[in-house]
Amino acid sequence: MKTPAAILLVVLVLTSHGCGVEAPTSNGLIVDPDTRIRLRQDFDVELLYEVPESQGSWVAMAFDPKGRLIVSDQDDKGVFRVTLPREDDPGAKIHVESLAGFPWEPVAWGRRTVGGALGFLYAFDSLYMSSMKGFYRIRDTDGDDTYDEFTLLKKLYVGWEHSAHSIVKTADGTGLYLISGNHSRVPEGVTSLQPPVWGKDALLSPLPDPQGHATSIKAPGGWICRMSPDGEDWTMVASGLRNAVDLAINREGEMFTYDSDLEFDIGSPWYRPTRVNHVTSAAEFGWRTGSAKWPDYFADSNGSVIDIGPGSPTGMSFGHHSNFPAEYQDDLFLCDWTFGTIYTVELEEDGSSYTGRKQEFLSGTPLNIAAMRFGPDGHMYFVVGGRNTASKLYRVRYTGQSVSGKTRQLAAKQPLRDLRRTLEQFHDAGKGGAAAVERAWQHLGHADRGIRYAARLAIENQELVHWRDRVFDESDPRAAIRAVIALCRHGPEDVARRVFAKLGAIDFAALDRVDKLALLRAYSLCAIRLGSPTPGEKAAIAARLDPFYPAGDDALDTELCRLLSYIESPTVVGKTIALMRVTQTKSLAYDAEMLTRHEYGKAILETMANTPNGQNIWYAYCLRRVQAGWELADRKFYFGWLKNTLEKSGGKSFAGYIRAIRDDAIAHLPPAEAAAIAWLLGEVTTVDLAKLPTPSGPPVAWTVESARVLVADGLTGRDYDNGKRMFAAGRCIACHRIEGEGGYSGPDLGSVGSRYSSRDILVAICDPSDSVSEQYRASSIVFDDGERLYGRIIYHDDKEIAVAPDPYDFSHVTKRPAAKVASVEPSHLSMMPTGTINMMNADELKDLIAYLVAGGDKKHPAFKND
Repeated sequence: MKTPAAILLVVLVLTSHGCGVEAPTSNGLIVDPDTRIRLRQDFDVELLYEVPESQGSWVAMAFDPKGRLIVSDQDDKGVFRVTLPREDDPGAKIHVESLAGFPWEPVAWGRRTVGGALGFLYAFDSLYMSSMKGFYRIRDTDGDDTYDEFTLLKKLYVGWEHSAHSIVKTADGTGLYLISGNHSRVPEGVTSLQPPVWGKDALLSPLPDPQGHATSIKAPGGWICRMSPDGEDWTMVASGLRNAVDLAINREGEMFTYDSDLEFDIGSPWYRPTRVNHVTSAAEFGWRTGSAKWPDYFADSNGSVIDIGPGSPTGMSFGHHSNFPAEYQDDLFLCDWTFGTIYTVELEEDGSSYTGRKQEFLSGTPLNIAAMRFGPDGHMYFVVGGRNTASKLYRVRYTGQSVSGKTRQLAAKQPLRDLRRTLEQFHDAGKGGAAAVERAWQHLGHADRGIRYAARLAIENQELVHWRDRVFDESDPRAAIRAVIALCRHGPEDVARRVFAKLGAIDFAALDRVDKLALLRAYSLCAIRLGSPTPGEKAAIAARLDPFYPAGDDALDTELCRLLSYIESPTVVGKTIALMRVTQTKSLAYDAEMLTRHEYGKAILETMANTPNGQNIWYAYCLRRVQAGWELADRKFYFGWLKNTLEKSGGKSFAGYIRAIRDDAIAHLPPAEAAAIAWLLGEVTTVDLAKLPTPSGPPVAWTVESARVLVADGLTGRDYDNGKRMFAAGRCIACHRIEGEGGYSGPDLGSVGSRYSSRDILVAICDPSDSVSEQYRASSIVFDDGERLYGRIIYHDDKEIAVAPDPYDFSHVTKRPAAKVASVEPSHLSMMPTGTINMMNADELKDLIAYLVAGGDKKHPAFKND
């Protein structure tokens, strides 16, 4: 909103009489009358530029030394340079020019061809660029303001929307960081500050995502690399991320990222919300595929600074790059694409790391924020776009009175950070040797989690001969547990007996909660990495730990149940079933208003209203293969509880996970018990295609253009009931949900009308392969005997591959041995059939489009007013 000086007096008069300014929203934000964006008081947001279709949908941005923006389309429209209008010249206009010569390596993605830049940074007299296929250095060698040298510094693996993203300068100003999502493997020729011993490290057999998402992605997952300016030296500094997009460094030189969730997991115990992570040296954040995701408290990982909630993280930056008031200078600004929100996080020191408190700074609907940076002028600039959506460029300025004030100094815990950094100097394979082990060992039992982690990684980076025997001599329980974790990750299997004995000598009752969890993790890692305990060892572990289960603490009970189920403790079934009978469901405390801003929020709102018991799901997951200790009554309760839980709400994978737990438990039932509870083991009903209604017709071979003519004049006076009927008649309901009804193999369509035009919806229906999200992509699988399968990969592990060929029913899969797979290629074709509307007449089609645009809302203006 820009208020010319000539009308300022009128505005003041109006506002003094209570006119012209809307009241603050429930979260204290003010609605900007020009853009309808909600933001903090004393700030102003301006729409600077509406990107025409010919310039694409912008997703990356950076400022050059002259204060101009370099931006890129996600697909094939190219790179542009944006000269911003001067603030002191009301008549000045924005100038956008196309830049020639930029690398563009096409990647087929449905009907789209992607390949645009995903990240930019101007540094070291160069423009650096990341794309799906490469990392480039781009220069103007002759000073004529035209880029003329384009150098590929490193080939990157295609990861679709989970590829390499943003680039930032290192805190010391000597190098660069690049962050990537988990679908792009670590590039060739990259060293690592983490020893290369990554694994799934799941004690119980994990479940793959029932929707087939990321089933073949292995550790280390999403990564962060440091590079030299010439691109010669690459080192991976952190991993275990899902799809973090950006990085930000605070005044103290500490780096942070904002990682994504998987909304499919909502309702399950392994759902991890979007979260801010403190990126320390050799950090491991524990993303693993399916149910194998690590909880925040695992001692061999780094926890989050703050969990934000559902969303799709994009840009981030610290306020010290802005001219905002002092109270914002040390805030971390976070952008969310899905729910159109910018948050501020106020950090507080927590030992050598941090905790945080979030607040909304800005929000809008729709406002799919793709990138954000503070400009040389101190203002915030952000673009909306991505996935071919309409793109815009905005500027946020502080317009309040100048307020003097001191910035917050987060220096009280600096000595702890200094100690952690001293230990991190040894995070380089072999650097320091025995002296590094000696220096780090004294800090394995430190009270601070970050320092313990840094010390363990310093030790793990040295030759095993320098520290293996010292593990068994350590007498301090806290240090001994971390030393055992290190040895389990590196040691030969022949030390397993000594390791189990070492852990058995530690008094569980004498430990605090943190160390109890670490001890249980150490037991798990020993079994995973060094080999299963012997029957005698299992009996000894059960005898030591059974008395402490249940502990009355969710995390401790989670880990005790995991370990006791693994060793087949004779009491674990009875105790766990008793727990399941009394464990209370915990409510989900997400912002309901925020969730209404995108169709993803529908499933979460439904889950909040019909919440499953996540802790009990975990217990059921642990018990599914336990053989000993079952009573018939326990079996009946267990399967009855699972059947009832299928009536609860969750993300797209929720029901599939419950079925998978149930199916696995059935597969491990003794035959006699299976017969006794057969009435509980029937299949859960799905959408019966034979019972769906049919259109009246007559049939029409609809195309995008012919259908577009129908809605060109808008949608009014439509029939809601018939629109809902056509949603079923076109089989949309078999794969998609609106208002909580329908299938799960495709995206929820509840708010599609608020984010896409009628034409976009018609393109998706008539030409579903025009743009296929990687979350719903099918694959073509060829076997070494020539057999071919096509469909969604439900899982692909070392033993077998399971493919769902029918988009209407993912419960029916075709399984083949993994060893026979010759190739797996992502398909450019959508599994959604074409012609689903061709049996409808014009009125039926218009009613369907109205129903979709309305998101199932009967009170939408598109429908008749009865």
